[in-house]
Amino acid sequence: MIIGAGSAGLAAAAALLERGVRSVVLEQGDQVATSWRQRHEDLRLNTIRWLSGLPGSAIPRQAGRWVSRDDYIAYLERYALEQALDIRFGVCAQRLTPTARGWQVGTDAGVYEAAHVVVATGNDRVPWQPQLPGLAAFGRPVMHVAQLRRAADLAGQRVLLIGAGNSAVEIAGHLVDHAVAELWMSVRRPPNILPRQLWGIPLHPVTVALRYLPEGLRDRLAQAISRHAFGDLSRYGLPTATDGPFRRMRTSGVTAAIDQGFVDHLAAGKLRVVADVTRLTANEAVLCDGTRVEPDVIVAATGYRSGLADLLGPLDVLDQHQRPRTGKGRQALPGLWLTGFWPAIEGNLRRHGREAGLIADGIATSRCRSAGPPPHSTSRRRMSPAPDSQHQS
Repeated sequence: MIIGAGSAGLAAAAALLERGVRSVVLEQGDQVATSWRQRHEDLRLNTIRWLSGLPGSAIPRQAGRWVSRDDYIAYLERYALEQALDIRFGVCAQRLTPTARGWQVGTDAGVYEAAHVVVATGNDRVPWQPQLPGLAAFGRPVMHVAQLRRAADLAGQRVLLIGAGNSAVEIAGHLVDHAVAELWMSVRRPPNILPRQLWGIPLHPVTVALRYLPEGLRDRLAQAISRHAFGDLSRYGLPTATDGPFRRMRTSGVTAAIDQGFVDHLAAGKLRVVADVTRLTANEAVLCDGTRVEPDVIVAATGYRSGLADLLGPLDVLDQHQRPRTGKGRQALPGLWLTGFWPAIEGNLRRHGREAGLIADGIATSRCRSAGPPPHSTSRRRMSPAPDSQHQS
């Protein structure tokens, strides 16, 4: 049983199928790639096409070096069809309960039983934004970046962008491109920014190779690349990050921001870095240094949460930040696997494929060792509703 039909869930299902193990994928939405469809229309992958495909199927060359959101969604749709994956749409998993035979999956469409459950609902399923003092009194629109369909919708407006992570750096560039009247970027924690390519050469393969080096050395090399590409960004008002991108990713789950034109806009004065927002008034944002700005709209690019607490909270597999304590191809509990919850500078999509292979190997090995039927037996049949509203697997 796999929960989630995004890139991680589809990769896991395909990897299992390759090893002779049929699975059923439960998806809350009515199509694959629900989270991708909720992203803004200007989005492009910041990992190169040929290192962003899922196991068994490359992204078509015509999608270009940097694949657009719509092209990637189309790729995932084709992938699910080509792999002949069994996906149950419109089914929301609500609770997991361990049993003597494996796991019971409670959903809004009944109960399923499975020996193994792979949770692949995504690390960025639930948009998160701070509840700023004065928010209720602020008389202008406040939205999370996930609600912004296209940057052009804010053309001609004064925009306060809260956040300095990858989403903020990316959308800031698009907002300038689409001629907002003024753009302030409120920064609490300075980002690590890396170039998408250097001298026309994509940096993605370099970050893949760096993962074999010690963390400290990786950070120093990444910071050297950033300085070479951009120089000292503090001269434009953006403070220097106090920790390296790999350490920050490990300790807080925050990846480096990938430049797609942001630095050029910053250097040209087309956006202004300002201090953290402390409170809102009826029409102003008050910053921690006492400065006030008067935006027409506030966009919070303040990240996402996994939303795993309701599903997994009682199982004691999450840390204090509601992130999985273990995984990356290993069982969190016997028969319980989690994938797609650990961001990676070398590319989340590439990691999804690697994790899928490890999980599929583990499940296939477990099935071979068990006393039950082998993967090619009747246990491969698709699940169907039982008379008592339970589904068997």
